[in-house]
Amino acid sequence: MKKTKIALAACITGTIALSACNDDGDADNDSGEEIANIDGTSLTEEAFTDELKNEFGPELFNQMVQDTILREQAEELDIGDEEVDAELEDMREQMGVEDDEQLLEMLQMQLQIPVDSVDELKEDFLLPQVVIEELSTAEVDITEEDKEDYYEENEEELTEVEVRHILVEDVETAEEVLNELEGEMSFEDAVEEYSEDTASVPEGGNVGAFPQEGHQMDENFAEAAFELDIEEISDPVESQMGYHIIEVLDRNETYEELEEEIESRLTQEQSKMPEEVIQELMEESDIEIMDSEYEGWLQESEAEPMQ
Repeated sequence: MKKTKIALAACITGTIALSACNDDGDADNDSGEEIANIDGTSLTEEAFTDELKNEFGPELFNQMVQDTILREQAEELDIGDEEVDAELEDMREQMGVEDDEQLLEMLQMQLQIPVDSVDELKEDFLLPQVVIEELSTAEVDITEEDKEDYYEENEEELTEVEVRHILVEDVETAEEVLNELEGEMSFEDAVEEYSEDTASVPEGGNVGAFPQEGHQMDENFAEAAFELDIEEISDPVESQMGYHIIEVLDRNETYEELEEEIESRLTQEQSKMPEEVIQELMEESDIEIMDSEYEGWLQESEAEPMQ
């Protein structure tokens, strides 16, 4: 199943931040100790924590409850390092990185996830994610007949092409590139010398595979790609970014080639939403509020549940 891990990250960020704050078990939240003084006005720890409770209390309270429940579920499901490490590798692949340092930097910069180590990422983010994914798909049942029927009904939409391209500013340069390719220059060398798509240059111009429908490519680019045979090179194709020379590297259109994608789609259709999984776990858990101050907080927050 193709998993949407990166899309889940923002929803678990609050829990990670909360876990980090909660690690300091020695903090005395009822302390009237002065923590800052502004032009003679004292700011106490008690005032600071009261403000945090008033502003974020119900949201963080529910996140702590959910986090506790998910950790209990991880033990019940016997989820260990193997499953979490597989999730980590999948995340690296989705974000296009190979080393942990680069992964952490991208998570911090792009998704604002405050994780300082891979161990913290695995414990506070990936472990809960594995739990939710297992529970959301627990009742999924897909037969071979289901997959074959889906293929027959959606064959055109499912068809994918894998392409590489060279992006240049104007049609004159595109024609120059075509002349070079018709000569002795290889596509890889032309990418290196001419292409302005810096993201795909290290991959030899490869932008991966995309389906005939539901893609995010420029329409002119996609239409031209699907008209090409494997290893055929296009004439200059204009898009909003400039002009492209496109080569189709592969085409996936048979049932056997698309079976994995079909199963992924059907699994996603039958899976429970993460919010539903969280709600069911909350309802099934024996949650006893010991302090009357917090009685109205449980599930009161409108914060989006972890996914």
